[in-house]
Amino acid sequence: MSITSAEELAHTLGEGEVAAETFDETLRELVETIRRADAVEVLARAGFYLLARGPSRPEQFRGVGFELSHLELIQALALTMGRGTAEADTDYPAITSKVLGLIEHNVAAYRDRAKRKMTGDEANDERMRLLGLIQSWTLTVRGARHEFQTRRYAFALANIVDASFCHHHGCTATSLVEAIGRFYDLVEERLQVERASFRHWIRKKSGIAMIRAFVEGLDDTTAAEISAAAMPYRYNRDHVTALLVNRFEQRLSGVFTLRYEDLVVETPPKERDALLRLLRGRALCFGDVKKLALEHLHLDNPVRIRPFIELDPQTFFCAAPQTLGVQMGEILEDLCAIPPSLKRKAEKARADLLEDQLADVVRRFLPSAELREKVKWSEDGGTTTWESDLVAVIDKTVLVFEAKSAKISPAAGRGAVSSLKSSLQDLVVDPSRQSLRFKARIENANGPLHFDTAQGPFMIDASVIRSVIRVNILHDPIGPLSSHWPQLARTGLVPAELDIAPSMSVFDLETVFETLSLQIERCHYLARRSELERNAVYTADEFDLLAVYQENQFNIGEAEFDGTRLEWYGASLRLTPEYSTRRSEGNLSTNMQRTDFWTDMLVALEARQESGWTRLGHRLLNADVSVQRRIERLYKEGMKAVTRDPGKFYTSGVTFGSKFRFDTVTVSVGAPNSPEQLDAKLEYAARDAFEQGRQDSLLALYWLVPRSSEAYDFIGVMRRQGTARNFAEELQQIALRSD
Repeated sequence: MSITSAEELAHTLGEGEVAAETFDETLRELVETIRRADAVEVLARAGFYLLARGPSRPEQFRGVGFELSHLELIQALALTMGRGTAEADTDYPAITSKVLGLIEHNVAAYRDRAKRKMTGDEANDERMRLLGLIQSWTLTVRGARHEFQTRRYAFALANIVDASFCHHHGCTATSLVEAIGRFYDLVEERLQVERASFRHWIRKKSGIAMIRAFVEGLDDTTAAEISAAAMPYRYNRDHVTALLVNRFEQRLSGVFTLRYEDLVVETPPKERDALLRLLRGRALCFGDVKKLALEHLHLDNPVRIRPFIELDPQTFFCAAPQTLGVQMGEILEDLCAIPPSLKRKAEKARADLLEDQLADVVRRFLPSAELREKVKWSEDGGTTTWESDLVAVIDKTVLVFEAKSAKISPAAGRGAVSSLKSSLQDLVVDPSRQSLRFKARIENANGPLHFDTAQGPFMIDASVIRSVIRVNILHDPIGPLSSHWPQLARTGLVPAELDIAPSMSVFDLETVFETLSLQIERCHYLARRSELERNAVYTADEFDLLAVYQENQFNIGEAEFDGTRLEWYGASLRLTPEYSTRRSEGNLSTNMQRTDFWTDMLVALEARQESGWTRLGHRLLNADVSVQRRIERLYKEGMKAVTRDPGKFYTSGVTFGSKFRFDTVTVSVGAPNSPEQLDAKLEYAARDAFEQGRQDSLLALYWLVPRSSEAYDFIGVMRRQGTARNFAEELQQIALRSD
């Protein structure tokens, strides 16, 4: 929001000064608190809390919430000093709780310090907000969102560079990735045991039952010790809970502690020594992080690519296996970057893998599309040749994907303006120009267009294409920047005159596509993404947008156009709990807000795939749940009336949306005795709807009486200048289906 007065500017500057003081104060207190305790014990508790909290994350977001980046910051702070010791009766639950609270406030204060740089000049203040957003994203967002995606990419990259990697490092990259994956799996196995144990006793209704459940399986001495300490409080369940939780947490440090040898047991013997050296190189010792770096840890945290804490030459500790889950590929790339020849090979492999992964995702989730890679064309007889990375034609829709594997530079991630502008030019501006050039070629033609592709010659009949959807596909995410092209243009970071295409990582594209169950939805999501960026003012990353789409299919009414600031950043937290479980069960789409009546029509439309089915599906998807229910009520009302009197023709309609973009759906029910009568009735229904609304076209839905087994009997677009479909021919098709 713009600063409009001197008083508002003074207030904002004051908030910035308070934030700066809070940052310094919480940083000092964090260092002192960690110094007075054994950091390993604090990190173990914090790590388990992060892993165990699960579905409570959405509630945490709006207030303060503990995130992976917070745990990494605590670890980095602990590594600026020697490992502390504490008395036997140290209250670690209280210390851990204090540290978690301090780090949350420290991170919030770090972000708000940028308010000190506000001047009241709109362009400067907009730039400061954007740079603050970029820094926030750098702190919290990293590669693929899911461990299975990171592991798949890391193994694919390793397979390509194995020989060169082994030449330079003494072991294969595959062995390194396997070792990192083994750590992740070993800790996950241990955590499953601890979670099961925790659930087993914490759910008991009485203190006595909790104590008995807790000591099951323990050796006699330990069981007797715990029982003796807890039984005097057996009738006070809260006291027993606190006591047992403390005892439970005392064994957590062991869960996250392993020997280096544990990770190389399956490694070929000739590679083990070299692999052990690489693994030890991924560890930091207490005191390794310089105190001078405290100020910059938020944006340049060494823990991200060196997540192990070495306890002794044989043993290490890591309370954040999630870091390895999402940084596995980056750790491998970091090691590949040391020898120049290996770096070049890895960079080429990264680019090739991005294009291969993009083609695989689109092929798997848009199986009805014609897919072509490396699509080339010329407009000047071959003097200049243009190329698009991937083009998919599905029904009357063309999707153009441009893939860019370059990284956002560290300086750009920290908010350096010149570096950021350069990164955006490579990752977003250049591919947007390329896809815009392809779109113009389609839209300016009236007949067949011919292209050379990796799969051979390819023809697109431009006369039948109704929509061209453009998407930039990146290897790394760019976080909420993808929703701020208008602001970036106003601050000069991207060209103001350019129609920027939506940008997302290939991993996010895969997640979006596998979460949405229909091809119609996947195309609609990408089409509406582009419209939202042009029309709406919002803060969100791709996962947040996916959560919003599941809730309302981006049907947000006037808020899309009236300048309402939509704060969706964090909406994805309701998607992430148990994502892997729901994915394996095939239940990712269960959060979609939609009636069964509407779902049946969409499924039937996709199954029939009649001409224009993607565009018809988009019109259906423009109706939110309230509109779907209204139309279903009209359908039932019409079926009842015509069933009672077959001579009647029932028609009604619903107009919905924003004043900037209305949609109309007509509902018709009848028992026509000829194709001509159906044609006349639909024309009448459309004429009536057009007289009441300002739309140039509408979606017509028709059901026959008696009711067929179909979700609908006719669907089509009608226009003021005439119908969009041959209704007589359609009725004949209905009759054939009924037979």
